[in-house]
Amino acid sequence: MNSKKIVLKSLVVICGLSFAQAQEKSVTISGRIDGIGNQEIRLVDPVKGEVAKVAAVQDSFLFNANINVSDQRFYTLHVPSLGDLGPSMKRPAIFFIAGADPIQIHAAITDGSLRDEKISGSKGMDDFNNSQKSLVTNQAIEVVGKSYNDAFHAYNTVSQTEENLKVLKEEGRKLDSCYGLQREEIMQKVAANRSSLTWATLASQYCPPESNKEGLTKFLSLFSDEVRKESYYLQNFETHLKRYNQTDVGQVAPNFELIQLDGKTVALDSFKGKYVLLDFWASWCGPCRREMPHVKAAYHQFKDKKFEVFAVSIDSSKPAWEKALKEDNMPFVHVLDNKQGEDSPRLLYMVQAIPTNFLIDPSGKIIAKNLRGEELAKFLEATL
Repeated sequence: MNSKKIVLKSLVVICGLSFAQAQEKSVTISGRIDGIGNQEIRLVDPVKGEVAKVAAVQDSFLFNANINVSDQRFYTLHVPSLGDLGPSMKRPAIFFIAGADPIQIHAAITDGSLRDEKISGSKGMDDFNNSQKSLVTNQAIEVVGKSYNDAFHAYNTVSQTEENLKVLKEEGRKLDSCYGLQREEIMQKVAANRSSLTWATLASQYCPPESNKEGLTKFLSLFSDEVRKESYYLQNFETHLKRYNQTDVGQVAPNFELIQLDGKTVALDSFKGKYVLLDFWASWCGPCRREMPHVKAAYHQFKDKKFEVFAVSIDSSKPAWEKALKEDNMPFVHVLDNKQGEDSPRLLYMVQAIPTNFLIDPSGKIIAKNLRGEELAKFLEATL
């Protein structure tokens, strides 16, 4: 049995929190983006999404928006005509920390990307930038980064020879080593500044913890209680840790409901009185599809002993999900998790990789996690 999992990078994204709304105030954000003309500009909050949009007037713009000014979250100034938010070779957005005073943002559009940004008026942004610039390891990263870019150009643009590939890999190794040294330097700064909101923000961006109970607990312990309550990013990590604790073996499984193929809604707690395998998967996940025969075999073997499978797909494509259901002929309960943010069951259960499963007993308590291959049938045989 292939035990590999598909890691869900997207789940590292920040969850929304209600605590932050108490620190909102109306702030003026204005500036100029050379080359934008009269195109639309969006202001995006990491919790609420788009909070304002305006059409620039001859490269100039102005927002008046209610935003958080105290927790050092990064807001996004997005130019949709340059591309969507997300991984891209282009740069359609500028990220900034807001303050209580008016903020000015100047930039220019060059080769389809936002360049030469200048942000003024935000003490939080100034503190963040000054702290980042103070890092001694920046110089090494700049030097090695140039060598890496030259090697990347030589291999991908000039000639894809074995020698050029060897040089590229070596320069990549050096650059990774430099970034590792910078992470160590940042954490040393954190140790000396446990109550600094700025270093909490910087560490969260440059040295985020592993998304598991141990990693989150260790990372959060580095900061004072005061800054843990104040920082947007540390509060998000606190929420992640809380969710991990809520889905530990021995805890009552958090309830949620989703829609089946027939349009009917089914809730997890509707399976009370049965053993239920809560199984997160996706049609595009090879390890998930290879695991399904074991899940099906367990279902057929124990379905008459009050055992059910509640399969939650994280597919973004409903047709792909439906196609997989037909191909694999999975005779249990299926729902599609296409919810966003805090409403998503995969976030509620902190699913970082798939397949991931939770075995829940008739009282609704989690009694096992990630039973793979024949382990599932063996566990059920011993339990039911």
